[in-house]
Amino acid sequence: MSDPTWFQPIETYEHQIKIKASRFIAVISPIKSEDDVQDQLAEIKKQEYTANHHCFAWRLGVGDEENWRVSDDGEPAGTAGKPIYQMLVGANVTNVLAVVVRYFGGTKLGKGGLIRAYGGVVQEALPMLKKQRFVPRVSLECHCDFEHANLVYRLIEQYDAKLINQDYGEGVMIQLRIKKEKSDAFAWDLHELSQGQIKAHSPAPSK
Repeated sequence: MSDPTWFQPIETYEHQIKIKASRFIAVISPIKSEDDVQDQLAEIKKQEYTANHHCFAWRLGVGDEENWRVSDDGEPAGTAGKPIYQMLVGANVTNVLAVVVRYFGGTKLGKGGLIRAYGGVVQEALPMLKKQRFVPRVSLECHCDFEHANLVYRLIEQYDAKLINQDYGEGVMIQLRIKKEKSDAFAWDLHELSQGQIKAHSPAPSK
């Protein structure tokens, strides 16, 4: 089974629906970090300061490197942030913030109605959102002696990977980022060309 194709937004898109006099406004934007989330949320809350709720979901990265969060912002638990997030997941969109602003129209929608409204406005917006393909990358770390360092650098260039860090001590430690789809082939070539002396592995998590 092949990996899914992932997408990320390239500009902000806004879409709204009206249900029983309540207005739901979805604002979907590209993000690169959690700082972007806080900045954009603050801006939307400033613009839509009279709204009753500012619910959201955001996600960065994919797979083991995915980071995400949801907020119901005062709506019943699980009726806003989670449906928004599920729409992003279903569309394979990442590096994205989706905020849904609600202006209450006086008629309660119930939990089911809220789930359909918050998820629905995002679902309608996503096909119209300008997106580009996102290629997941993974981090790898290699430890070798000095005479094999050039082999690692040569493969990094050959595989169009990115050198992140290098440390020369008793040996050489090299960290890189590579397209996930190429990581297994890179590790195999490194193992074969070094006659089993160098292995590429995921870096140990920082403490």
